[in-house]
Amino acid sequence: MDCLPSDLRYITADHLSIAAGQLDATSVVGPANSTLGTLAGALVDPTHRNVRFLVIESRGILRRHCDLLPFGHARFDGAQHALFVDASAADLEEVRIARFAPFTDDDLIVAMFSPPAA
Repeated sequence: MDCLPSDLRYITADHLSIAAGQLDATSVVGPANSTLGTLAGALVDPTHRNVRFLVIESRGILRRHCDLLPFGHARFDGAQHALFVDASAADLEEVRIARFAPFTDDDLIVAMFSPPAA
């Protein structure tokens, strides 16, 4: 995923919510109830007003790392505080999240006033 657009912005999970509640500290679970990690945030495209990738944090023996999962169908289970996705660990790709600028108020203005995506 070295060819990711540079205009993507990072939003931390503590700034993400859905009708069922906040998404911070949400487990991300793949098929067969395999835990992929914890939702760290999302990469969004402000101009096109969409979420492009989920950012999943997992911890190894010596360090923690962030992986990207292309955003697709996901189901949130409030009782388990988990996000269920149709992906496995093989579908994840490690990324240095610091290479993406954080989502700002200026990005919000761009998203609000950009023409709707076709």
